Amino acid sequence: MNGVDTQVSPTEATVPRRPRLIVSDLDGTFLSPDGTVSRRNIAAVRAAEDAGIPVVFATGRPIRYLDPIRELRRTHATVIASNGAMTYDLGTDTVLATRTIPGRLAATAIAELREAIDGVAFGVDSGSRAAYEPAYVEQHGAVEFAAIVDPHRSVTELRPLLADGEFVKLLVVLASGDADQLTDRVRAVLGDRLTATHSSPSRPLVEVSAAGVSKAATLAALCEQLGITADQVAAFGDMPNDLEMLRWVGMPYAMGHAHPELLGCGATVIGSNTDSAVGATIEDWL
Repeated sequence: MNGVDTQVSPTEATVPRRPRLIVSDLDGTFLSPDGTVSRRNIAAVRAAEDAGIPVVFATGRPIRYLDPIRELRRTHATVIASNGAMTYDLGTDTVLATRTIPGRLAATAIAELREAIDGVAFGVDSGSRAAYEPAYVEQHGAVEFAAIVDPHRSVTELRPLLADGEFVKLLVVLASGDADQLTDRVRAVLGDRLTATHSSPSRPLVEVSAAGVSKAATLAALCEQLGITADQVAAFGDMPNDLEMLRWVGMPYAMGHAHPELLGCGATVIGSNTDSAVGATIEDWL
């Protein structure tokens, strides 16, 4: 024995390691089931940022659907939107970077997917605006589609838009079926020309982005700018569009109701968005 006390105090032993950056998905993760932010999650974000830990959101939502988090007091206003295709400054309402699908490539992808998969319908999204062919509304469900208030979307023939447009996301939907299976079929058709994932827990809806686009890739670029390494980042998610992000960070957390791929990726499994599990986890760090 050298006389040095090497015992760890109970407090030191039970306080989890703090991240330098917190990243959270929105739907099914940070937002409550009704699409709002709970008081506990609001308080946790504010406490984290008071402690010098920025909170960034990474979502499949386009930038026009960010109202639930727009009023949060935040020291770092960057949002990773449209599954990583856009980075956006929420404070100044400024698009910082965009990775788009050229219209001609989108047109080719749509034609090939129609040939390969019976019954698919399509929409395109630029981030600020979206357009859907009439069959998409039918496949998605007309009542649910109409329930979403969005003055910046239209139902129209897509062909004229594809001639010279650029899009952050191509949407592929079927009336029924399994989202995982549809995603695999879309990937088989597109190969490495485009990236396909999904985030809907209730319908076969596939989200297609430019090649190499993901929440993880955009987060990695942001962390490089901030001088933060992957092992210093904590991330929360629930669906396959979060999977690469959880694999990239050093402190991954999956919601208790998450897709099986996330529950099996080695992430720490926490509670649900109903119980504000993201906020509860942040509280534990502080």
